[in-house]
Amino acid sequence: MHAFGLRTWILLLPAALLWACACPPPPAAEPASHLHDVTSEGWQPADLAQAMALLDRRDEHAWEDHGRALRVPRHPAEKYLDGWLIVLDPGHGGKADVAGYKRGPTGVREAEMNLRVARLLRRLLQDAGADVLLTREGETSEAADDRLKDTHERRARIANRATRADGGVGADLFVSLHHNASSKPTANYPSIWFHGEADWSEVALDAALAVGHRLGAELRNAGTGITSVLMSDRQMYANGFAVLRHARVPAFLIESSFFSHPQEEQRLRDALYNLREAYAIYLGLVEYAYGGRPTQSTPTVRVHGGRIRVETVLVDGLPGWWGSDRQRTLSSTMTVTCDGERLRVSYDPASRTLTAEGDGLAEGAGEHVLGVHHANLYKHHNWPQRYRVKVRADGGVDVQALHAPFAGERSR
Repeated sequence: MHAFGLRTWILLLPAALLWACACPPPPAAEPASHLHDVTSEGWQPADLAQAMALLDRRDEHAWEDHGRALRVPRHPAEKYLDGWLIVLDPGHGGKADVAGYKRGPTGVREAEMNLRVARLLRRLLQDAGADVLLTREGETSEAADDRLKDTHERRARIANRATRADGGVGADLFVSLHHNASSKPTANYPSIWFHGEADWSEVALDAALAVGHRLGAELRNAGTGITSVLMSDRQMYANGFAVLRHARVPAFLIESSFFSHPQEEQRLRDALYNLREAYAIYLGLVEYAYGGRPTQSTPTVRVHGGRIRVETVLVDGLPGWWGSDRQRTLSSTMTVTCDGERLRVSYDPASRTLTAEGDGLAEGAGEHVLGVHHANLYKHHNWPQRYRVKVRADGGVDVQALHAPFAGERSR
């Protein structure tokens, strides 16, 4: 007060008030009430002004909060994975002695991070009641046929030939686990790869989409949203990825993030960060299973005089929830094809029977490929989608499921 004098302070007071008004107020304290159990003593709900204050202080860089607490609670819907058979394929084992092979800037190996994620994901899925197989448990894999020991064909064959608890053959899903690399060190985002064209891999896409979005939300890398989370393997190679090409069950390949990114490479050394990634994939698979996988009864096929008639009962793949008495299969998705040509279809909601008819088949014995396609209200597609129809010389018909992607004959 002595340095300026009372008169000086009086003169400066208006300017100080103007400055104070022009400056934004200090951030309001984040309401703590939302952190409390609403049944706890003294709990009070935050008001709208407090919620708006948080929105006023949104920080675009807060998305990349890699230090936030890791929580891995059981998803209440994980029960829908019970009994599923899932094959996990941790990629790129067996070349630890090859200098620079699939390594990050400081030499961290992709093969090791892939295997840690696979083991953690297996535990999460097994705890949910799923049966889980890994294509390798260590650096390399064991195989009865050494010629196939570490090939893409051998890894896919594990899923194709896996024996199910229900007596069937073939995994529900084949998931190949990888991490990406780029010459651009700042690149870092998740991508999920399917085989061929989108309509060859509909069932895989249903699961892949849920997983892809969860990876973005859980890993919180800056590149999330920079491009499509779903990509065709033919964007990379004319024939696609071999491990997906050999799969005869719904299959997709995950590139969760980029080990060529210097900070991400170091995070991927950390088993707790690997758990964050595994948990994201688990959440995606739970949410996919929650939406059910439709199927249908083995079609009854009659062929006579160049005319074909098909009947099959559609199953929406959903439990007997409230509303299960209503139609939960989308009429617009119901199609039946014979050798690629669409048949005329009709649907009876009461019996859930899909009927298809068409003309123009060659007379006499022969083989045909029948496609049956539909999706439930979760937009999840049916499996299997193709059948081999053999017309015998005596006019009888044999029908056998083809465990390959819908329209997949065009991909071979």
